[in-house]
Amino acid sequence: MNPLNQLQFEADDVPVEKLPKPAGWRLLLAPVKIQQKSSGGIILTDVTKETEEYFRDKAKVVAVGEECYRHPKFQGGIPLDQRTPKPWAKVGDIVQYSSYTGLGIAIQHNGEVHKLRFINDDEVVAVIDDLSVLNFL
Repeated sequence: MNPLNQLQFEADDVPVEKLPKPAGWRLLLAPVKIQQKSSGGIILTDVTKETEEYFRDKAKVVAVGEECYRHPKFQGGIPLDQRTPKPWAKVGDIVQYSSYTGLGIAIQHNGEVHKLRFINDDEVVAVIDDLSVLNFL
């Protein structure tokens, strides 16, 4: 079973208006949701552990704060009133971030708990445009 074929993210079924709003220059990320069981109900222990380890620092951007990418370090010294933010990541992008960065938050929707993460805008390490290039086995 290739987890990339069935890649899901935390809070995929949560309406965007129910998600916490990131403040300032923070992004709200929905980490990859690791399947613990096969469609037939078999517990996937070894595959789950390897997959979880590989995907623990990859997530989908689900919301961005109003000040994201507006800091002078993103603008090369251009005055505030003349800046055009050039975001590294936007809502919907799959990103790589450092495993130990940010702040975790758990939300509940329809009886299910979803673990999300807030990170600062400059803590995005990479944007992954093509998931098929990921090779983790």
